[in-house]
Amino acid sequence: MAANYPYLFEPGRIGRVELKNRLVMAPMGIGALVGFDGLFSERAIDYYEARAEGGTGLITTTVCLATNKFESWEVDGLKYLPTFDNLIKVKNFKQLTERIHDHGCKIFAQLTAGFGRVYRPSVQKMTGHKPFAPSETPLFWAPDQTAREMTVEEIEGLSEAIGKAAFIAREGGFDGVELHGHEGYLLDQFKTALWNRRTDRYGGDLMGRMQFPLSVIKNVQKAAGDDFPISYRYGLEHKLEGGRTQEEGLEIAKTLREAGVAALHVDAGCYETWHWPHPPEYQPPGCMVDMAEQVKRHVAIPVITVGRMGYPELANQVIEDGRADFVAMGRPLLADPQFANKARKGQTEDIRPCIGCNECFRRLYLMTYLSCAVNPSCGNERRLEIGKTESPKKVMVIGGGVAGLEAARVCALRGHRVTLYEKTGRLGGILPSVGRHSLKNDLKRLVDYQVRQVQKSGVNIKMASEVNIEIVKNEKPDVVFLATGSIPLRNIVGREIEENRTFSAIDVLEGNAEIGSSVVVIGGGSAGCEVAYELADQKRAVTLCEQLPELATDLHGANRGMLLELLSTKGVNVKTDCKVENIVPGTVICQLSDGTKEELKADSIVLAVGGQSVNGLLPELNQWVDEVHAVGDCVVPRKVIDAIWEAHKRAIKT
Repeated sequence: MAANYPYLFEPGRIGRVELKNRLVMAPMGIGALVGFDGLFSERAIDYYEARAEGGTGLITTTVCLATNKFESWEVDGLKYLPTFDNLIKVKNFKQLTERIHDHGCKIFAQLTAGFGRVYRPSVQKMTGHKPFAPSETPLFWAPDQTAREMTVEEIEGLSEAIGKAAFIAREGGFDGVELHGHEGYLLDQFKTALWNRRTDRYGGDLMGRMQFPLSVIKNVQKAAGDDFPISYRYGLEHKLEGGRTQEEGLEIAKTLREAGVAALHVDAGCYETWHWPHPPEYQPPGCMVDMAEQVKRHVAIPVITVGRMGYPELANQVIEDGRADFVAMGRPLLADPQFANKARKGQTEDIRPCIGCNECFRRLYLMTYLSCAVNPSCGNERRLEIGKTESPKKVMVIGGGVAGLEAARVCALRGHRVTLYEKTGRLGGILPSVGRHSLKNDLKRLVDYQVRQVQKSGVNIKMASEVNIEIVKNEKPDVVFLATGSIPLRNIVGREIEENRTFSAIDVLEGNAEIGSSVVVIGGGSAGCEVAYELADQKRAVTLCEQLPELATDLHGANRGMLLELLSTKGVNVKTDCKVENIVPGTVICQLSDGTKEELKADSIVLAVGGQSVNGLLPELNQWVDEVHAVGDCVVPRKVIDAIWEAHKRAIKT
């Protein structure tokens, strides 16, 4: 057994496939890493190989199609998703699988029957496909439109195509397949009475609704062989009124096991409850372990758990306690492809943490490639690799926030002589403050990681050192990174707010605000919503004002959906389309969308209206230093992803 986390690194088995450990890379869409020919691009292969080289036991690919014949993801011959529809593609698939196997890792191809009622309108416009579903039902993205009912010929043709795809996967060197029967996609729609109201043999009671998934399993076994393992991913429950209950989910588990499935990958939720299948930072670690544990009690095949499992101690404990047989991680392996190797060696402090922001997922809806907020080289492993410089320079980094720390780290790894100046007594900028929030502890983990890496890389750190142009002149740096961040805006309704009972969100999180029993939070972006949640309790009334029609529009849908749900459970009084006109002692005066005015009584006011960049040194720096890079919030106040990516990309070219 491994000395560190021995249960996580104990060998395991799924069907005939032996795995070197219990760590599975969960399936995640890879977006623009898919080639237009429906193959895995060289960058996609690099991306998967990095996780295999990092010690992962089993990799599950992005979702792959069996065919475009029935539900099209093809435009003018150009493919949107990897497509297992022709044996000639084995030439590409073997390039991927051989490189994965070189590292002692196994790989399953995830196959889908399609999207059905969750087919994207943007793709519909390009392909002209008219979405279908088990029964006529409103489209998720466009409820005013109706998906038509699939014909029996389409159902049977699609099932046969998935069998053929599994055969092609086996010929391409894949060790097994995972069937995507989760999250309200087509296989899941057939299993669910809410979306399947058919009266033929593919509908009716649960066994009738299971006929399509069971026929797919049978066709996979017939085409690829009974010894070719099938992992089936599904949600034990939908967390949705009218959706699957846990009781029905357990019956499905038993039926799948009887059908010969080799492993069950247990999840939860659907598109309507996105914060379960794509758990944001607000979900607790291991948020779905209890569901895998329930399934494991009822089946004698391996059970894979998932859901914010990027904590080695937790993952090891889950296996040790017998709550699951394997642990699947998605985003933690985006953040650090070396997760497994570092954990096995006991180097957990060097694991770059996932912060649950879901910017990875957001990128897919922006039609770009999968990547990671805290790891810019994810999906771009070669171009953004940190290489040694042949011309070491003297680098001065001014500011020790998230952008400054990343710039200092990368420059030091490249071989430059780096000094970092921080005017306060603490590194990390505002992140240590934000990390105090009860729902955002992973930001503290990120800061701790960054600080450790900067210290280990040999950066000369000067704390409590405010830099002026004279210091720069004396130091004579070749390169300066200005990363002085931003300060909270305190200007609203055209004037500075100096009331003793008015605070910034950072004041609240740092414990520097005496908050009364009635609070008005001005600003309904993510920061305002999060601080409103933190303040609301049974003894305090909180009103949240946002001048836009919606709250938290700066967040990915899964994060936003859960945050709004949390605000509702805390009883926060939300006012959108609400413009603050004036603030007088004890009162916030607002104008509503209908033009009426409302006075909100408040003994405390919290401003969460953004930040103001601190970059006054920039003009003088440009006069005295040949190479100057302004990075992070000192350019424009933005997100963690913007600060890290900007600093990283500038630093690797320095």
